[in-house]
Amino acid sequence: MGINGLRWKWEWKRSSRNDVEEAKWQQFVSMVAIPVLSDGIDEWTWTKDSSGVYRVKSIKEILHNARYTLPQYVFIWNGWVPKKVGFLAWRAELDRLPTRCALVRRNINVESHLCPLCGDEPESTEHLFLSCGFVQSVWAVIAQWCKLPNAFVFSIRDILDMDVHTPGSAKLKKALYAVCLTSLWCVWKVRNETVFNQASPSVQKTVSDIKSLSFVWVKSRSKEVSLDWEIWNGFNLHKMG
Repeated sequence: MGINGLRWKWEWKRSSRNDVEEAKWQQFVSMVAIPVLSDGIDEWTWTKDSSGVYRVKSIKEILHNARYTLPQYVFIWNGWVPKKVGFLAWRAELDRLPTRCALVRRNINVESHLCPLCGDEPESTEHLFLSCGFVQSVWAVIAQWCKLPNAFVFSIRDILDMDVHTPGSAKLKKALYAVCLTSLWCVWKVRNETVFNQASPSVQKTVSDIKSLSFVWVKSRSKEVSLDWEIWNGFNLHKMG
């Protein structure tokens, strides 16, 4: 194939699978055709400055002139759980977890695209944390434990905002939010154990892990000396402090 007087030889292992890949290929070809090659010495040029030299000042000017838009949703971090737990929830809200559906979208071969916990539907982020039969059973027990009789969730954001719509003190709301984050963490953990270790998912064990992990994290990070297992197991957080 000739571009700019040069002949390119492409050695593909396979042909394009679909129209999307073909469109990306055509876009790449058009980009390659733009530059004009010469016999001169290669050099680096910073196009954002008239001098062609990179300067920090030019970066500051670009950032200063950039127009920023506030995101529609701002993730709230919780200091009563480890950062890794918050990062998982943040990625789940953005649909950035490597679920089987996400892997298929990235053209990664997987043995099955079905949910490893229920096997009924494709494993998307929302299915895994919301509509999966196994996870719905977990949420039902957690809602009963936290005294949330009308806990209706239709998205990851609903889980993350559950404390906002729950009456109570600031400590209770923060503890409830920590439980929600821990629940997402434990569901993802049991999912990985099922996929990679062929473990059998158990609602009872998952709920037990959520209660025990959230208690250890809240107890150690909130500095609530009056918080004990009896209070936490009954979710009687009005006795805190």
